[in-house]
Amino acid sequence: MSIVIPGIEVELVAGTELPPLDKGLISYKHLARWCAAQQNWDKVHYNQDYVRNFSGDRDLHINGAIKAQSLVQFLSSSFANLGWVWRMDTNFLSIDFAEEHLAIHGEIEDVIEVAPYVAVRVGYRIHNSDQAADNTKGTGIVLLDPDGRLLTEIDESGLPNDMGVDTSIRDVGDRVPDNFHELIGKPLDVIESVIPVDLSRLRLMADAVMNVSPWHYHPEKAAESPFGGVVAMPLYPLHGLESWPDTKPFDPDPEALGREGVTDVGRPNPTRFGMSPVGILNGGNFVQIHSLVRPGETIAAESVLAGAVFRTDHPAGPGVFIDTLNRFRTTSGRALITERQVMGYRVVEE
Repeated sequence: MSIVIPGIEVELVAGTELPPLDKGLISYKHLARWCAAQQNWDKVHYNQDYVRNFSGDRDLHINGAIKAQSLVQFLSSSFANLGWVWRMDTNFLSIDFAEEHLAIHGEIEDVIEVAPYVAVRVGYRIHNSDQAADNTKGTGIVLLDPDGRLLTEIDESGLPNDMGVDTSIRDVGDRVPDNFHELIGKPLDVIESVIPVDLSRLRLMADAVMNVSPWHYHPEKAAESPFGGVVAMPLYPLHGLESWPDTKPFDPDPEALGREGVTDVGRPNPTRFGMSPVGILNGGNFVQIHSLVRPGETIAAESVLAGAVFRTDHPAGPGVFIDTLNRFRTTSGRALITERQVMGYRVVEE
């Protein structure tokens, strides 16, 4: 039996295919703009010589983060932008390269009434037409109000615990270097942003993701919205930490990754564990969105090493894959995001 919610035209029943979101050609210019908006200086996203000479790949990588932002866009637009994108479990299975075309497809897998919400589970994939492959797959949960009201906040107290992000600390697997064993369950980073969320950064983010609602960057238009003012895009806290100048200097070594210049948590530079910076990859992330941050608020975050295994089955090759458990909040204490991030450190032959 399907559920009918005012304002939502798609049939809320398992098996319903959702309208695709075509992101088009992701060009070199798109990647440069996203790196600036995200403040991500990993050279695999902008330096072709580095990618070809050190990583052994044929071209620049499309950022996992911009794909994740686009997935939020897809999940929200699928339900007339009325729902709350609450959960996203995303696996980055292989690399999408610059100048390739991406489109997001999805299908409703389940519809559950979890008072006071209707929870819709969606299976999604990002199709790369140039590779004729789905290099990103996952599932998301969108919470809807049964009466069709736009959700500007949610109460998670009645939602089942097993629907949330896994926050367990897992054992370290065999063949994993000792450095990982020593740090398991311990904080890797505790960071408080030195600059509050500002409209300029939100505008850059909106430009980079493309076709974002003005509620996420335009004060006058957002004032007329149900939020009553600007709210950042749901995943903004992952990229919203700011450091003072010169506190994150770049490493001049030609093989340096560029990540040493990034202010974030949960995506540690492999050199921290005594591993080569060559061959890092984003394996996926599992996100629970508790609330949205607003301009003027300041973000704080903590990251804990939550697991590490040696894998030989990844399409990119063998390597150590780590889990980090990352919690983002405002400095006033309101929870923003809980994230379990997977990073892979490939073993690259000399």
